[in-house]
Amino acid sequence: MLPPPPAPSDRSSSCSSDARRLFDGMAAGKRANTDKRAAPWGVDGDRDRIGALPDALLHHVLSFLPTKDAVRTCVLARRWRHLWKSATALRVRCDGQEPAAVKEFQLFVDHLLLLRACAPLETFDLRFSNFYHKHDVLRLNLWIRHAIMCKVRVLRIENIYLDSFELDNLPLVSQHLTKLELVGVTLNTSFCNFSGCPSLEHLEVVNCYLWGVKKIYSESLKRLSITDSWFSDIALICVPGLVSLWLDGHLFAVPVLMSMPSLQQAFIRNADSDCEEDCQSCFGIAHDNNKCSLLEGLSQAKNLALICESETFIFRKDLAQCPTFSKLKTLLLNEYWCVGPNFFALTCIFKRSQVLEKLTLQLFSKGPKHKAEIVGRYNPNYPMERSATISEHLKAIEIKCEVVDENVHKVLKFLGTFNIYFLFK
Repeated sequence: MLPPPPAPSDRSSSCSSDARRLFDGMAAGKRANTDKRAAPWGVDGDRDRIGALPDALLHHVLSFLPTKDAVRTCVLARRWRHLWKSATALRVRCDGQEPAAVKEFQLFVDHLLLLRACAPLETFDLRFSNFYHKHDVLRLNLWIRHAIMCKVRVLRIENIYLDSFELDNLPLVSQHLTKLELVGVTLNTSFCNFSGCPSLEHLEVVNCYLWGVKKIYSESLKRLSITDSWFSDIALICVPGLVSLWLDGHLFAVPVLMSMPSLQQAFIRNADSDCEEDCQSCFGIAHDNNKCSLLEGLSQAKNLALICESETFIFRKDLAQCPTFSKLKTLLLNEYWCVGPNFFALTCIFKRSQVLEKLTLQLFSKGPKHKAEIVGRYNPNYPMERSATISEHLKAIEIKCEVVDENVHKVLKFLGTFNIYFLFK
């Protein structure tokens, strides 16, 4: 292995040398190409067409590389020496388990951010593991704040091993952040106040702990996805401009959804809680207890999916004060909503969805492929008045299942009382 090249006298060249020292493991043959006399011509005499591209385009190309690979391009030729510093994305990952590997990664990111200074960022994708010490917490939170200073627009923070890494209990403040993805970290109340991020439109939370969070607040948010995450307390989700909502997985304490008048689509699956009917925490929140926890906030959705695999108090409570779904066009329900003998839940949803056009019932089949599919339609030729319970706009009912057994027959028989006839696909 060749030693690092001697440090030139000018400051910018010194920074370039520092960058090179981060990758002393590179092959000696590749190091030889760093000679300043390297010609901008290919092996066959063709001009280096990539190297001839404008800087802005090369910055964009480098943004798709893992950051270590992007930094390594500094040895290609004199023109490439500083290009990596202005790459529009940083993608860094540490999945090493040994303390020495983690320390090396931390020093690399420290040097990286120091040498880049405050060059603008489009994307900062940070994936880490085995950050256990107090100074690790401080260091990573400083990296995040540095990315915010660089006007980052897309920020992704992933704790690879999902071992509960706690982010700052301070709100983010950025005029530029548009998308935030959080995986495997612990969030506190102040962090979930996004009023300081007026451009934030997309928030994705996966396998996170929302510890003591009382409210998730944003006036700008358009898309919110919370998957397999754990709320320690009942939280209010206040996102009045939301267009798309995804709640998926056991949440422990189901949040309360406030009004979302712009909601286009919502998917709620297994958003159950550990609450019982006498659980006081469900009633100790700053919310009208006579209103619903979930359904009230979903009442203005145009497209809605409600999938539940267990009977929960939250949905039973919501159905007791079931709101009107004044804009609902398409609805997906599973077997939880189709329980005989009186099919109360399904009837309740029917009565409150008077502009519904399409209903899909996914019965005892998780999909996405189903062995049996049945299509039901209103029979206009049958001498029976159309029931006021069902929307006059309803054009089709699709039933998807594994097998047409007794349980499915009960649902078909119930729907038949509304003058609906069925055909197998």
